[in-house]
Amino acid sequence: MKRKPAPRVARQITRQLDDTLAKVHLQPRPRTGWIATIRQALGMNQTQLAKRLGVARPSVAQLESNEARDAVSLASLRRAAAALGCDLHYTLVPRQPLKDMIADQARSRAQQKLGRVNESQALEASAIAGETLAATVMDLAEELQFQRPTDLWND
Repeated sequence: MKRKPAPRVARQITRQLDDTLAKVHLQPRPRTGWIATIRQALGMNQTQLAKRLGVARPSVAQLESNEARDAVSLASLRRAAAALGCDLHYTLVPRQPLKDMIADQARSRAQQKLGRVNESQALEASAIAGETLAATVMDLAEELQFQRPTDLWND
C-alpha cells in the first residue's frame, strides 16, 4: 500500500502543481480530433498513416472516429502520436487552483463535523452560537487544510 505524503510534503506538492498548472493554456481539441487534424496538416492520408502504424486504413478511420467521440485509449493515442512525429502530453488541468479546492473541501468537512456536534449539543442546550460557530468552522477548516487528514475527501 502506498503511503500518504506528510502534510508538509503534500502542501509543497500542491504549491508546485498550482504554479505549474497556472501556466498551462491548452487549446480545445479540434472537432475532428488531433489525429485527423495533424495528419491533414501534414498532408498525410489515412492510408499513409495506416502504413506507419502497421494497420489497415479502416483502422485509422476508426481510430480518428474514436478520438472524436472520446472513446480512444491513451495507448492508441500514444502510438498515433509517434506515427505522426508527435509526443502525447496527458494533463489534468484543475478548473481552479488546487489550494482553493482543498480550502473548499476543508470548509465543507468542518461544517459537516461541527454541524453534527452542534446538533447533539443542541439537545443538551449547549450548542455553539452563530458567530462563534462560524469562527470555529473557519478554525477547523484551516486545521484540516494544514494537516490534510486521510478523511478530508470523504463525503
